[in-house]
Amino acid sequence: MLNGAIADGKVPAELSAYLKRDGHIFSGLKTNAQLQEATRLLMTPDGQRRPYADFEREVLKLNETYNRNYLEAEYQFAQHSAAMAAKWLEYEKDADRYDGQYRTANDDRVRQSHRVLHNITLPFSDPFWSLYFPPNGWRCRCTVQQVRRGKYTTSDSASALQIGEEATTETGKDGKNRLEIFRFNPGKEKVLMPPANPYTKIPGAAMAKAIIEEVAGKDGHINVTDYIGTGKRVTEKQVKELMMGYAKANPEDFAHGLDDVKFANSSSYLMQHSKSYSLRTGEWVNGSTITLSTKEQAGINSSKEFKSALIAIRDGQGLSVKQEETMESMWHEILHAKSKTARYSMTRAEVLSMETVNEFVARHTYDSFVEKLGGKVSHKDNIIEEGLGYSSLIKGFRAQLKTLGKTEAEAVEELTPWLDDYGSIHQKLQDYLKPKPKKEE
Repeated sequence: MLNGAIADGKVPAELSAYLKRDGHIFSGLKTNAQLQEATRLLMTPDGQRRPYADFEREVLKLNETYNRNYLEAEYQFAQHSAAMAAKWLEYEKDADRYDGQYRTANDDRVRQSHRVLHNITLPFSDPFWSLYFPPNGWRCRCTVQQVRRGKYTTSDSASALQIGEEATTETGKDGKNRLEIFRFNPGKEKVLMPPANPYTKIPGAAMAKAIIEEVAGKDGHINVTDYIGTGKRVTEKQVKELMMGYAKANPEDFAHGLDDVKFANSSSYLMQHSKSYSLRTGEWVNGSTITLSTKEQAGINSSKEFKSALIAIRDGQGLSVKQEETMESMWHEILHAKSKTARYSMTRAEVLSMETVNEFVARHTYDSFVEKLGGKVSHKDNIIEEGLGYSSLIKGFRAQLKTLGKTEAEAVEELTPWLDDYGSIHQKLQDYLKPKPKKEE
């Protein structure tokens, strides 16, 4: 319902997915609230069944309230919230050189509680912006301007926080603060509507939200912030929870499910995929386990870089080459987990052929994994050329493709289905790389 408020092209794709997902959740919770009220209208206040004509009249009033009066304010808020979220993402890139300055529309329509916020100037790292980055109420038109550090006098942080608190305080008859819900930052939290909006307090809201989130997650995207929070550090437990969440949202990427994510001080691999099998039957008996090495090797610590990549994605920042290398490594292991191959002992030659195809496909498609986490790659050409995994094998394979006159895009499309059956890859690869006999003229 509110996704039309998110202007395509004006909101970065990596942010838009989160905002649209939040819009779905908000709209679903609103529908739940409306249905709850409609259900109560079936009976009169004294417990009698309400005649249909009366019920219809009351439901139409309810519809007017929810889908005309409320909807206009909510749509305007969603539009402004999406625009401000995009601004925050942009402003963060230069946060070391610029401050943020609060600006109202500066006309006679500005409410007094917001007028006092005008011209507050603070670094983007100040806690003020986590709570009072606009919009700060229904139909709020306030914005934040990026200003060169030192050009304006920096405001006192404590005083600004106090002003912000007063601007978002309005006690209702029930003694509760009606404006406290607006104390959030849409860009930093990657949400469209107030997380604590009134619809979340309606009976049945928690169950409705869980169902909506499950449906919304079927496109495979997950919100990194839901798993790693907003802190400066990412723990091993959080990485495991995130990958488990990814596996739940993308069951097709794990043929036998994802059982565990581990960390080991190993110098023999950056990341590793493994599964257990029965000695009696030879069949797989458990789901996949992915292990990340915590030891630096070849100039990279895969565990450290993977964690920092998650923080960068959460904060809307670009990934470094090393961060993308670890994302590609994780995708390489996920491709292993995705394979439906039956368990059997592979020869050395079969292993090398399988890893060549897996790594080649992983380098060309890891961006799909990053996008599902809400990020965007910018070093894909570098990863394809100089990726860490099976470097000599990939260089040789790419050279052979070039000799055969095959494009890499064609090869990715043709080779990807092979990963479902490791047992046949070696022979298929041998046949694939054989020079085709020239046709006699």
